[in-house]
Amino acid sequence: MTVSEVLEERNRRPDAPHGLAVALSLAAHAAFVVFLVLISQPRKLTTPPLMSLPVRVVSPGALARLSGPPGRPAARPQAEAPRKRVIEKIRDEAPAPSAEALPLPGKPKKGEAPKPAPRASAPGPRPAACDSAVELPSAGNGGLGGSGSPGLSSFGASLSGFDSDFPFSYYAEQIQALIGANWLKPDVAEGTACVVTFRIQRSGQVTDVKVETSSGLAFYDRAAARAIYSANPLPPLPPEFRGEQLGVHIRFQ
Repeated sequence: MTVSEVLEERNRRPDAPHGLAVALSLAAHAAFVVFLVLISQPRKLTTPPLMSLPVRVVSPGALARLSGPPGRPAARPQAEAPRKRVIEKIRDEAPAPSAEALPLPGKPKKGEAPKPAPRASAPGPRPAACDSAVELPSAGNGGLGGSGSPGLSSFGASLSGFDSDFPFSYYAEQIQALIGANWLKPDVAEGTACVVTFRIQRSGQVTDVKVETSSGLAFYDRAAARAIYSANPLPPLPPEFRGEQLGVHIRFQ
């Protein structure tokens, strides 16, 4: 057979090889589908049956009793016997009640006269009162006038005198106490002193404060003047005083 004849023969049967391929493909796909179906099915696992054992919970005390030698019963606590013995011993040692009753305080025995109540002792003589009382600084009739006359002294401030005749010593004591209470003495050498003069108006207002005799220390002089300003205003002048103002000299030391 020539080549041309073979070609003609193949042309006459073009569907023969293609049909075989299609059949093989279908068979392969069918086998694959069957394989997938078999794989997707769940497998039944066979597990051996579980064995359950009974467990009993035992306390530590029971475990100790169980672990002890068999046949020996547990000893019971014997607490009742000593307690009874102690009670009996206390009862035996308790003293018997006395047949004689003790007398109650405050009640006399039979056949005995009640004792009289003790009388309070008479108060002794009181100490005699002091005939003379402590004398306080009193207002004298004499005046404190005169710039050089010595005056009262209080808290390091002393009145040196007044510019006019001023016989009212009680008023002098008042103003000296007020000014002396406000005098804060600086820490200076012993013997340092200054004299400050000022005027008291009838209402008690203080004016014209001046350092008359300096101590030589400016801060000491200012402290003296500050004591007078701190006591301002002073009590009003006595009504019996005729002047409208009073000049005062005070020494600070």
